[in-house]
Amino acid sequence: MIIITGRVHPGETNASWVVHGIIKFLLSKDKVADALRKQCIFKVVPMINADGVTIGNTRCSFIGRDVNRLFGAPN
Repeated sequence: MIIITGRVHPGETNASWVVHGIIKFLLSKDKVADALRKQCIFKVVPMINADGVTIGNTRCSFIGRDVNRLFGAPN
C-alpha cells in the first residue's frame, strides 16, 4: 500500500500540482502506471488541511493548529 498526501501546510501550493500529476499519471494508460496499479494499492489524500487552505493560512488549520505536528495525535 502506498499513501500519498498533500497540503498538510496550506502554503505549500506546489503539493497540489505534484499530487495532481501523480493522480493523472496513475490513471493513465502508461505501461509503468498500469504495472503499479496491478501491484500496489494507492490511498491518495490530495489536501489534508483543507480548512487551512480555504481560509488562506500558510501553516495552520482553521483553528490555528499545525496539523503536521498533531498528525495522528489525539485532540
